[in-house]
Amino acid sequence: MAGRLGQSLPAGNEGAGVVVEAGASAAAQALLGKTVALIGGAMYAQYRSIQADQCLLLPAGTTAAEGASCFVNPLTALGMVETMRREGHSALVHTAAASNLGQMLQKICLADGVALVNIVRKPEQAALLRALGAKHVCDASSASFMDDLIEALAATGATIAFDATGGGKLAGQILIAMEAAINRNAKEFSRYGSAVHKQVYLYGNLDLSPTEISRSFGMAWGMGGWLLFPFLDKIGAAATQALKQRVAAELKTTFASHYAREISLAQALQAELIAVYGQRATGTKLLINPSLGG
Repeated sequence: MAGRLGQSLPAGNEGAGVVVEAGASAAAQALLGKTVALIGGAMYAQYRSIQADQCLLLPAGTTAAEGASCFVNPLTALGMVETMRREGHSALVHTAAASNLGQMLQKICLADGVALVNIVRKPEQAALLRALGAKHVCDASSASFMDDLIEALAATGATIAFDATGGGKLAGQILIAMEAAINRNAKEFSRYGSAVHKQVYLYGNLDLSPTEISRSFGMAWGMGGWLLFPFLDKIGAAATQALKQRVAAELKTTFASHYAREISLAQALQAELIAVYGQRATGTKLLINPSLGG
């Protein structure tokens, strides 16, 4: 973070609010008085000027609070499923799966008939996902984690994973388990491992330690980074707009976000609240309302 010391850097990727002023174009005027969600940085503010085509018109009756997180998490969850399809996989794995994003992904996969293997860190997180209809949930804190993961991968055939932790051994463990599941049906031994490609994408950094892998999963594998905005650029404007429209249509169901509490912009700088959301843990997501005082 040394590069940002002494600089004024506006923060906040996404937000929502009511359009109070608009330019002369028909597209801008059509949004006047409407509740919209928007993405484009510098969102931690009471007012934000932005191009009309960067606004997502929310369904009638939707509050700004309900639309405040309708881009990053929903589009990331949809992007994971879309990446799975485009790269020729048929099922997927997700870590830190009890998060707001993970719950959205579980609902998407149920609706779309996609097999999903959820990896969590606590028994209560596993219970939360099962209550949403999850069939395959593996608790990384369990002594039987690797055996459970191999069983889930064998049952689903998942060969692509999205890892929010980034550091530690989990990404490598997923590749090892994928190879073990694939080899259950191997017809003959190969010193190079299976020919089935196994892919893990790191899309978060919940664990800031180095990423550790023990290469016992053959040669047909890949590990790399995945970010939402490069993915949207890759699929193009039309496909991106289709994803956004699905988010708007299912904002109060599939893509509903949940917050521990609502705070002001000034409160976001208080040490005791930084200690809460700085955990980056399930159940500690806060909603910033710049209109609140104090």
